[in-house]
Amino acid sequence: MTNTTHAIKAYGIDEATMVMEFNASVWTARKLDRTVSAEVVESKGAASKGAARVNKSLMAGRTELEDIQAVVGAARTYVYGNTAPWSDAGQRWIPTARLMKVDKRMQEFRAEFDAQVEAFVAIYPTLITAQAMALGAMFNRSEFPQVQEIRRKFAFNYDFIPVPSTKDFRVDIPADAQADLRERLEGAMNRRMENALGDIRKQLGDHLKRMAERLVSVKDDKTGEMKQQRFHDTLVTSAYDLCDLIKDFNVTGDKDLSDMRTKLENVLSGATAETLRNDYGRREEVLVEVKSMLDAWAF
Repeated sequence: MTNTTHAIKAYGIDEATMVMEFNASVWTARKLDRTVSAEVVESKGAASKGAARVNKSLMAGRTELEDIQAVVGAARTYVYGNTAPWSDAGQRWIPTARLMKVDKRMQEFRAEFDAQVEAFVAIYPTLITAQAMALGAMFNRSEFPQVQEIRRKFAFNYDFIPVPSTKDFRVDIPADAQADLRERLEGAMNRRMENALGDIRKQLGDHLKRMAERLVSVKDDKTGEMKQQRFHDTLVTSAYDLCDLIKDFNVTGDKDLSDMRTKLENVLSGATAETLRNDYGRREEVLVEVKSMLDAWAF
């Protein structure tokens, strides 16, 4: 396996990659109802006052907030699918080769998020009135944020920031301290690089295992004939996506990752999901090669 410390110095990780931060928030519209909680506890004869907590949905029966949350969920899934872990603080690592593509898609997500939030804010005053009927005796107007405040309950932010350079030290730091700090920074970057590339390897290994499971033919209980198990198109399209991901993320020139990508591309060689469903010979050929990859790299 490639020596990562050498790779960082040789390939300039601080120049070839960036760190991405993504944060989003949606108003939950949930509120603890202490009165109803107490009623439930009393009606059930519980000895402890904290035995039950009733959280009511201030927007019960409405789907606007769920739709906004769905946009955030889709954006988060996209970020995780196009970046790798970088820090425990939630930062993600992204090669500059993929940055423009990700930035464009995130702008689209943000535009959709903003449009849905503005639509919700526009009808919010009328929704409060409508919720009086939806919540019945649980309705309490004071629990709803003021109209001028509701927009601040939503946020969608993402940024790209440079990866710290091991050469970037203050001039007033003594030389021996600079050497120590540089060594510590390189060590931290090595560990983060290993974690990031390890995440890519795991994604590949997990997907190869899914392929090995789904491409196996099984005997039909009724006819006794061998038939192909059902699988989604993503079994194949995601394999191509992983090859593209590895190409962008392998900035250290890791030979194992490079060999894995080349092998998988050759194995698929233009095959589609439909091809593997209908062509038994092609499917068996891919299955054998996928199993060989799993054995060779011990995922």
